[in-house]
Amino acid sequence: MKHGFSRITKICLQLVLVCAIALIAFGAFTACSSKPKLYVFNYGDYLDPEIVSDFEREFGVKVVYDEYAAPEDMYAKFTSGANQYDVVCSSEYMIEKLMKNDLVQPFDPANIPNYANLSDTAKTFMKMIDPESKYVIPQFWGTVGILYDSTKVTEEEVSSWSILMNDKFKGQIVMPNSERDSMLVALKILGYDLNTTDKKQLDEAAELLIKQKPLVQAYLLDKAARLKVVSGNAAMAVVYSGEAYLASEENSNIKYSIPKEGTNIWLDAWAIAKDAPNKELAETFLNYLCEPEVALKNFEYIYYTTPNQAALELIDDKNVTENPAMFPDDSIKEKGIVYKYLGAEIEQYYSQLWKKIKSE
Repeated sequence: MKHGFSRITKICLQLVLVCAIALIAFGAFTACSSKPKLYVFNYGDYLDPEIVSDFEREFGVKVVYDEYAAPEDMYAKFTSGANQYDVVCSSEYMIEKLMKNDLVQPFDPANIPNYANLSDTAKTFMKMIDPESKYVIPQFWGTVGILYDSTKVTEEEVSSWSILMNDKFKGQIVMPNSERDSMLVALKILGYDLNTTDKKQLDEAAELLIKQKPLVQAYLLDKAARLKVVSGNAAMAVVYSGEAYLASEENSNIKYSIPKEGTNIWLDAWAIAKDAPNKELAETFLNYLCEPEVALKNFEYIYYTTPNQAALELIDDKNVTENPAMFPDDSIKEKGIVYKYLGAEIEQYYSQLWKKIKSE
C-alpha cells in the first residue's frame, strides 16, 4: 500500500509540474502575443538586427520584419494586399511612386522630434521628392560610381563612364543588376538626363547596353559586385558608394571613381503606409532610428552614408569622415541627379528595355 501511494503521489506531482510549465508557457505566449506589433518592410540586411531587438525591449513591442531585394519587388508585394505594413524603406523614386499613388501618409512632426538631427544635405535631397518634408525620413544616401582595381585600371581611365565600353576590359566588367543604375551608365555616356522620358533616348541607351554585353562578366549588386573586384576576379564594377569604403578596407588597391559626366545621388528613406495598423508606433520607431547613437550603430553596421548629422559628429575616425566616396565634395553633389519617379508608362517601358537587354 505504501509503495502504491508513493507512485500515485509521484504521478500527481508530475502532472502538477507539467500543468505549471504549461501555464507558464501559455502566460509567456499570451504576453508575447498581446504586445503591440510593428510591421516593417526593408531592403535585405539594411538594419542592424540589434537595433530591432533593442527597440522591442525598450518599448515592449514585437517587430515583424520583412525584407526584399529590389524596389520593384517591394512595390509588388506592398500593393498585393497579402501583407499590411506600418513602415517601408525604399529608394527615392519608389517612395515618390508610393506618394503619388496615395499609398503612404504624412508623419506627425511632433512624434518625430529627432528629425532635427538630420543634416541639411539630406533634407535638401529629400525635398526633391518630398517638397514639404511631410512623408519621408532618410535612411542612407550616397552616389553611384566605379569601383576599380588600381593595379589593372588607371585613375585617368575611370574618369569617364565610357571606360565601361572599352574592349580592353572584356570579361572584367561588373554591371549593376538594376535597370535604372545600368541605364544610368548609358544615359551619361550619351549625354542624356537620367530622368529622361524620351523613348528614343531610352532606346539609344538600351542599344548601347546591348552592345556592351560581350564585355560584361556579370550583373550584380552590393556585396556580390564588391567582392568580384576585391578578390581580383574583375577589374571594375559599378557600385553604390558604401561598398567603396568596405572594399578599400579589404584591399588597399581598390579605389572608387565618380566619372566626370556626373552621377546619381541616391537616397533610401522610410515612409509610413497609408493603411498602417499602428501609425503612432511607426512614428516612435522612426524617431528611434533618428537618435544619434542608433543612427551611428546602423552606420557602423552598413557603412553607407548616414543622413544624421548628430551621428556624424560622434565619429572620430578621419579615415571615415574624410573618405571621398562616403562624403563627396560639393562639386559632386551639385552635379548629382536624384532619380525621379517617371510615371507608369515609362516605368513599364524601362522594364521592357531591361528584359530586352538581359535576354539579347
